[in-house]
Amino acid sequence: MTLNNFSMKRNIFLVLALLNLACKGQKTQDNEEIGTVAITGTDGIIYTGESGFINVPENRDSSVSKRIRLPFFRIRTEHPDPFPPIFVFEGGPGDNPSILQHLEDLMPILHSFSKRSDVIVVEQRGNGRSEPNLSCPGFFELPLDVDLTKEGFSRVYKAFMKNCALYWQDKGRELSGYNVLEMADDIDAVRNLLGYEKIMLFGGSFGSHHALAYLQRYPDRVERVLLDSAEGLGHTMKLPLDADRMLKQLSELISEDASHSETLPSFIELVKTIIRKLEKEPVQINTLHPVTNKEVPIVLGAYDLQLVTALELGRMGYRELPYHYLQMQKGDFSWLAAYAIRIRLGQSRNLMAVLTDCASGASMERRKMVMEQSKTAILEDALNNINFEACDLLPFRNVNLTLTANFKSPAPLLIVNGDHDARTPLTNAKEILEHFENGRILEVKYGSHDLFREGFDILAPVLIGYLTSDDPLSFKLPVRLEVPLNLRLH
Repeated sequence: MTLNNFSMKRNIFLVLALLNLACKGQKTQDNEEIGTVAITGTDGIIYTGESGFINVPENRDSSVSKRIRLPFFRIRTEHPDPFPPIFVFEGGPGDNPSILQHLEDLMPILHSFSKRSDVIVVEQRGNGRSEPNLSCPGFFELPLDVDLTKEGFSRVYKAFMKNCALYWQDKGRELSGYNVLEMADDIDAVRNLLGYEKIMLFGGSFGSHHALAYLQRYPDRVERVLLDSAEGLGHTMKLPLDADRMLKQLSELISEDASHSETLPSFIELVKTIIRKLEKEPVQINTLHPVTNKEVPIVLGAYDLQLVTALELGRMGYRELPYHYLQMQKGDFSWLAAYAIRIRLGQSRNLMAVLTDCASGASMERRKMVMEQSKTAILEDALNNINFEACDLLPFRNVNLTLTANFKSPAPLLIVNGDHDARTPLTNAKEILEHFENGRILEVKYGSHDLFREGFDILAPVLIGYLTSDDPLSFKLPVRLEVPLNLRLH
């Protein structure tokens, strides 16, 4: 779950105004102006906040580094005796749009967290409204007249990313500066600029990875930590068997329901059967072209299905998978075709996101686990998509050894995690807890990686209660949280 996932609107025009129309300007020590702005949220309420920029080195290891211009946004609390501020760590990395590019959608949520603390969002370097934004020029496409293979996808992707890196290197950018450690230092630069001694950390998905990197780097500056859909410091590369476990969970849920089990005796066996069928004989089907809106033929194979299934297993759409597989059993592949064509056409990337993931990477031990598990996993390594295929071609700084160094923290920690999330499974949260003396996990039954979208109304009181509690260690958690299952078979 990330704050970005909650919103469906994608309007950046208000943010352009937000960053340009500042009033009551205040000069900071970096000679950047912080301006007060009014934002009308999607709920019709006008909210007040402050926008500003900070200039930071692109590569702090270089004495001649270029500078990056990072925007940030702050909501001030009205509480007379405020707690330390809440820094919101965005997911992704490289979400498009970023939080700051659609604040009007997220202001009601962000404001709800400001009861006892200021709330601050800092743009990720290389993304959103930051300067530069390392979006790759152009896009790449994959052929429709043959089924997708990982090898074919990887070949095109590598060429695209290599050209993208050359494009930004020609502009003089220091690409080794795009990693989660530099991003943690960016957060601390804003903390220092705004004059805070201690801060609270709130991050989901990659945002939890970023928050933990900050905690590891600046342990004395953290008052408490709240994570959701947790990605630990060594969890960037996903384990293929986590997808198998999710498929097994789905199968068991269906088997336990008499009304479903008769229709689908074994979901996991059906998944294997359809994949084997497409391995032997890819299918051709007509589907709508996303740009022309005209029907075009597309050939679908096993990797198409493995990739699409992996993408959905982490999301709230997992509930629809049994229905779609039953339809494919009947020969109807229209769902897969509509999904697959969006993967094949108009693909682009933000280089910052790729560099950051490559930099966090994985330990040699975890890489070996991924390789071994992918040999027997039902979806092979589709859970990792092609995210790491181009790393060898890019000038990233490997920070994995620093991230995975053992550390212990006394900071209060709460992790909220769905139990049906293949992307950031509960095993992540349990491994993170080993590094904390005062950590707790709240499991959300049937929750996926889209927790805010599935159950924000039931989650919000817990999240806000924890962040506003005088004593986070004694804050009473609910015995159980559950979001609707609503499995679809018909």
